[in-house]
Amino acid sequence: MSPEDLVRRAIAAFNRRDLAGYTELFSPDVVVHDPSFPGPTRGRAALARIIVGTWRSFSDVHWGRDGPVVADGDMVAFALRFDMTQDGPLPMPDGTEFEATGQRISCASAVFWRRDDVGLVVEERSYFDATAVALRLGLVG
Repeated sequence: MSPEDLVRRAIAAFNRRDLAGYTELFSPDVVVHDPSFPGPTRGRAALARIIVGTWRSFSDVHWGRDGPVVADGDMVAFALRFDMTQDGPLPMPDGTEFEATGQRISCASAVFWRRDDVGLVVEERSYFDATAVALRLGLVG
């Protein structure tokens, strides 16, 4: 599958809440680096838990691509825009939950994927202003 198709399929699956369709694009051993988590997330099952948690915390979350897909060898990069309202509890790294705030968030993110030889994503690195998101939600003061 082309890099363009991979990104298109991932965004479409995420937006229609198709967990299987989304996670099948990732290696069972995928490693995800996200600025809102204290360390990397390892494995497709852990990725699935994050996605389900996102849908639970932000039931209206919507992803939109913001520009072209750029690919070179096994690397794929694209800009992503996400819009969402925190209308559900947000799981914290210590196992507690942060109550819904009703805050609306719009944010841009740069996403970098590394693919294996069959085209599955084996590593994701995303970059967005996690501090601004935490401030908006009231997680930090």
